[in-house]
Amino acid sequence: MYPPPSPAAQQASLFPPDPAGAPRPYRVPIYRVTLVREHAVAVAQPQLRSSREAAVLFRQHLGAVDREHFMVAMLDQKHKVIGLNTVSMGSLTASVVHPREVLKPAILCNAAALVCCHNHPSGAPRSA
Repeated sequence: MYPPPSPAAQQASLFPPDPAGAPRPYRVPIYRVTLVREHAVAVAQPQLRSSREAAVLFRQHLGAVDREHFMVAMLDQKHKVIGLNTVSMGSLTASVVHPREVLKPAILCNAAALVCCHNHPSGAPRSA
């Protein structure tokens, strides 16, 4: 991580103050986005070739959770799993998901493909 600028550097500007009191130019912040690995899980099959294999992977990670989750598996060009990301943890009956949050980890991982997963803790995928 870059060290923060010193107070003197923060006050100094690329543009000298205008004696007439004209507004100073707007300063645009510079950001750096990082991807953080939290932990790893052991899998029997690193490459996903079918939806059945993807379901096994997600079930292994989710287990018997008591609320809805929306997850993404990021894959490389050979469909080897690069990583898993929990996009949303919801309530018993709902999980809010926005496309921006689905795509963000995939872009950061340089993924070539995605597999999305959504569970139903009740075990019933259809409402009565």
